[in-house]
Amino acid sequence: MMCIIDCGTSYIHFLQKDLREFDYTSKVVNLEEIEKNSFKFISGIIISGSPILLTKTDHRKYLNLFSFIKTTSIPILGICFGHQIIGLLYGADISIGKKINKKESIDFVKSDVLFSNIENPSLFQEEHSEHITLPKNFFLLAKSKSCENEAMKHKSKLIYGVQFHPEVSSNNGKRVLENFLKLCSKK
Repeated sequence: MMCIIDCGTSYIHFLQKDLREFDYTSKVVNLEEIEKNSFKFISGIIISGSPILLTKTDHRKYLNLFSFIKTTSIPILGICFGHQIIGLLYGADISIGKKINKKESIDFVKSDVLFSNIENPSLFQEEHSEHITLPKNFFLLAKSKSCENEAMKHKSKLIYGVQFHPEVSSNNGKRVLENFLKLCSKK
């Protein structure tokens, strides 16, 4: 079973639909309920996007909520806000810029299973105004004209972050999600 941590995204039903298409059941956990979950019997965690701007709030409370990321062995995929939270947990800096809401050409700069069977470059849907730097202990996997860190992977754990939204990026996004699911053992 996959766990989707819903951080307030309007795209949650797209994630659930994609997981069903790939024959995965999912459990949705709201942001406020993270601490009540042990993630027992979970084969992977997807952290959704959010309308929360981390540069406009005291993000320490979110870092505390997500501190389990640093100790879990469960594969994790952070999308947009989830990507930023992962980065901040590992020492990235965050900044705010112009709002981006469009399909963007993403360049893969390092080969990785997350982007298997996807043309390079490829279009993905963007919807964000904040960006993070690459944290220590992460490989940069992809970038775009508007964002230097579009995708990253922890150097020794199955922890990924993508700034774009695979759940609304047509076939390219479905392949990213499918590739991530292949890294998670079904439970």
